[in-house]
Amino acid sequence: MGNFNEMIASVKKVWPAQLVRDGVINARLIILGLLGVFLLLAGGLIQVPTTKSKVENTPAIPYQSGNNRSYEEQLEAKMGNLLSQVKGAGSVAVSITLDDNGTYEHDKNVVKESKTVQEKDTNGAVRTTTETKESEQVLMSRENGVDRPVTVREDKPVIKGILVIAAGAYDSKVKADLMEAVEAGLGIPAYKITVLPQRR
Repeated sequence: MGNFNEMIASVKKVWPAQLVRDGVINARLIILGLLGVFLLLAGGLIQVPTTKSKVENTPAIPYQSGNNRSYEEQLEAKMGNLLSQVKGAGSVAVSITLDDNGTYEHDKNVVKESKTVQEKDTNGAVRTTTETKESEQVLMSRENGVDRPVTVREDKPVIKGILVIAAGAYDSKVKADLMEAVEAGLGIPAYKITVLPQRR
């Protein structure tokens, strides 16, 4: 408590003596001022989490919107490269079939208007009319001079099946390793994967 009184006494020395004598500046006002400065400084140091959409960690293959064939080819090339590094696999060819084109959810600007009108007739009866209007417009953003819709969520195409043809698939151990690698790499069940040996 002694330190507090000393602090107030030192602050009073800094302020013009006339204001302190007239009672304009008192201990409560000084405390409020110091509290305000503290809150301003603390507010700048605290990081507030933003409400952005959640981004999932998926394989590092960029999904190019509207270009499904390119996405298939990228997946095939990546899996072919990875599977050819499995011990005993030899040369590997991969074919991936996608079930759909994926889905996009675009951000929309929704405007809702509601208007209520009450009318009284000559008999004293009240008639209430409510009129509601709603309009939606897809939000657009300009990228490199081209307008594109703002995408909130994008679901990649679902993998329907995978065919792997490998030179070393004659060996059951290599075949099992290839199946396991595809399951782990793409997170799909074994019944969607077929591994066959190459022609000799």
